[in-house]
Amino acid sequence: MAIFSLGDIVHLSLKSTIFTIVFLLYSLYNFGVRFKPRVHFSALGGVMFDRERHRVLANWFIRCVLHVGVLMFEQEIKTSVDTFSFTPAEALSAALIGALPQSVATFKVIVPKILAANIGVVVATNGLVWLGKYLLLVFKVLRYTFSEKGGEQPSFNSPPKRVLIVHGSVGAGHKRAAQALSETFQMDHPEIVVEVVDIVDFAGTFFSAVYKTGYLSLSEKTWGSHLVGYFFDAGNTERPGWFKRLIQEAFLLDFINYIYKFKPDVIVNTHFLSTEIVAGLRRRKLLKVPQVTVVTDYDAHAYWANFPNEKFFVGQEGAVGNLTHVNPMINEEDILVTGIPCVPAFSEVPSKKVCIKNLGLVGEKNRPIVLICASGAMYEGRPSVFTLYEQALSCVTGLEIVVITGRQKDLRRDLEKIGVPPQHKVKLEGFTRVMHEYMAAADLIITKPGGLTTAESLATGTAMLIVNPYPGQEMRNTDNLLEAGIAVKCNDLYLLGKKLQNIVDDAKKLKSMQKNSLEYGNADACFEIVDFIAGGEYGYLDIDKTD
Repeated sequence: MAIFSLGDIVHLSLKSTIFTIVFLLYSLYNFGVRFKPRVHFSALGGVMFDRERHRVLANWFIRCVLHVGVLMFEQEIKTSVDTFSFTPAEALSAALIGALPQSVATFKVIVPKILAANIGVVVATNGLVWLGKYLLLVFKVLRYTFSEKGGEQPSFNSPPKRVLIVHGSVGAGHKRAAQALSETFQMDHPEIVVEVVDIVDFAGTFFSAVYKTGYLSLSEKTWGSHLVGYFFDAGNTERPGWFKRLIQEAFLLDFINYIYKFKPDVIVNTHFLSTEIVAGLRRRKLLKVPQVTVVTDYDAHAYWANFPNEKFFVGQEGAVGNLTHVNPMINEEDILVTGIPCVPAFSEVPSKKVCIKNLGLVGEKNRPIVLICASGAMYEGRPSVFTLYEQALSCVTGLEIVVITGRQKDLRRDLEKIGVPPQHKVKLEGFTRVMHEYMAAADLIITKPGGLTTAESLATGTAMLIVNPYPGQEMRNTDNLLEAGIAVKCNDLYLLGKKLQNIVDDAKKLKSMQKNSLEYGNADACFEIVDFIAGGEYGYLDIDKTD
């Protein structure tokens, strides 16, 4: 005897069909979104695919096809429902909640079968695409290995012709360091082909969500930033093990493929993830390309300490001890203290007087210029820049306050509504391309101590009032700046006005902080690093001979 009427069966079949169509439409949407940026139209009118990213399209195309295939199994419901049976527990539960037959059937038929089928599509698709990536990589590795054995051996003591700069978009500092090096290559060595890539772009949606979006989301929350700090300190005793490297490589097969395709003469890393991947390939004799690494914070975390790596460029002497302690294979002579590279504009910045005139500032003698940069940090339910601005306005001493809001027009509009006491002058600036001039004009900057922001402040000899440092690397940057007499730290934003008042009232202390800042930084770091690389002075560490 049939449990359900024909109407019930049609109802169930319709629900399951809609369920699968939702999966299908989502896949089609993603296919369309990813198609446009992956192709371009040639002069002959033909379509040419970006060969290294076409696997993303393959992923969504296969998903679409398989989801259509799932729709073909809808008849299974009509044949299975007639023989459908309930366990006593299910019958009792249905009776207690007054469930309709199709509600129970929805739970027993649609969820296990249709959901499982569509999830199976996702798993199968990613498995097929990953297998395709892996087989392609194996082919390229074999071709590379045989060409190395039978062909002309590369020379590692000559200037490079092709340079691959790799950063990671986990925070802005790694990218800005890569841009600084790229701009310097274009200025001083235009004959060298330079490619700048973001390693996170090669990793796929899941890895990016965990590695990038997850990290940034946690860092913006108080409890999350402390969790990040805990893992930062816990992981600062040794380099990641083989299992973690294996997982990373599985997600970064596209990046490894790209190295074999681009064929760089040297790889320049501004993020430790690419250093780790390349070092792992070289230890297994799968790659023979030298690499150098630019550490973008003033302490070097254990994750940076990868071997083989021909040269490290660090911001201060303490980072040398960090690297050699974690990995004894790294020699001190292979670590150069150059400072962290800023864009070339910071080495050619006009005088303070000229900058003040160019920016339309007042620049009165006894009115210190204070620069505030808006960030994503929150305080008491609103962007922290509001509190920073209000606290600066609370100072009795007259200040010229410049607030950089970036592209946040609403933020700038809201700041304009705040009344300005008569002793102060204020300029609210949006997005700017002359940040180097604002920093050179400022006597003091109120900021977070990110690696590149700190390097830019040091390059212009600007004193620092540090707020909202993330536990972990930014706390360590802060420690270095406090020890060097460059900065004052404010733990509680409601006390910032008093801290700022004490600094600007002590002209001798402010001058000392500015002097220490200029001595600690190096505005020419980008030129020193690029000239070293362009000269081919990095050499090549032969692992067999090293061992």
